[in-house]
Amino acid sequence: MKPVLPSPQPSAAGPVDRVRLVRRSTRCFVFGLMGAVPLLGLGPACLALRLHRQVEEETGEPAGPAGLNACYVAFFILAAALLCADQPGLVLTLGFLLTALQGYLVCRHYCRTELAEWNPARHLLFWGAYLGLAGLNLSFIIFLLAIWAMFHDL
Repeated sequence: MKPVLPSPQPSAAGPVDRVRLVRRSTRCFVFGLMGAVPLLGLGPACLALRLHRQVEEETGEPAGPAGLNACYVAFFILAAALLCADQPGLVLTLGFLLTALQGYLVCRHYCRTELAEWNPARHLLFWGAYLGLAGLNLSFIIFLLAIWAMFHDL
């Protein structure tokens, strides 16, 4: 007798421990929450992004959104130009826009990716990665504005 529904195909990397997958996704979210605090959360933010990448590799999902690196390069160039033109308010606005754009790209990646492995905590994984990115962005903005203020007073 032929089954009605096709059986799930195991991933090429082998079977995935689903309990471990859920725990790592939850840890990614917790580290992302701690990483959302600017400057103090740099370590947890990096851990959240590392866990996100490891879980994606383990489940066979494609790598993160392609536009994230392009966003950072564009932000570095524009922030340097705006700080040279004595426009720190625009750098702050640009940083918030960068964070919103990254949130859109992460959300689009979450919605468009086909699941290779079942992970009920997948949404926590993506929230952790986004919160970690937001914390890194805010830390970078604070760092840039502190450098600008230090040299602007000279």
